[in-house]
Amino acid sequence: LLRSLYANYLPDSGHIHIRHGDEWVDLVTATPRKVLEVRKTTIGWVSQFLRVIPRISALEVVMQPLLDLGMPREASAAKAAQLLTRLNVPERLWHLAPSTFSGGEQQRVAIARAFMTRPSLLLADEPTGNLDSKTGETVIELLFRLNSEHNTTLVVVTHDHELAQRCQRQLVMSAGRLEAQTVMAARVGELS
Repeated sequence: LLRSLYANYLPDSGHIHIRHGDEWVDLVTATPRKVLEVRKTTIGWVSQFLRVIPRISALEVVMQPLLDLGMPREASAAKAAQLLTRLNVPERLWHLAPSTFSGGEQQRVAIARAFMTRPSLLLADEPTGNLDSKTGETVIELLFRLNSEHNTTLVVVTHDHELAQRCQRQLVMSAGRLEAQTVMAARVGELS
């Protein structure tokens, strides 16, 4: 599901429409160039595992989305530092490779990178999957805080029952098919 929403996999049928700036883009029929454009500013991705080049510092990893958009290096670094600070990643770690970090610290770096462009859609693949319960709760709090502050839609794939219970809407899938839908107490207009 997440890979289809990120336009890595094409569905057998149907369409995936996403609001990108002032236009609606169908990720199923969009050109590869358009898909890359949408990913740069509209869709964020938090994986279960942070996959980055081992020698690149955490600050560089987080800055990269803004550098790709042409933002000056100093401004990108300042925004990355601000977000890393808000996510409680100690400054002493910023110039180290995230591959040396704990699982929770790596997830916070991944969340910071995903939120650098303030995407309208954030896809999260098992964001608490490899974390202890305390660190997992911290990551969950960060996701939902950033969700509410930036009005970002979260699509989370998880086996974590507590995380699923906190979501406003739950879809249960088995063998690639939708089994059940539960709508939690959502305010009018939040679900479409």
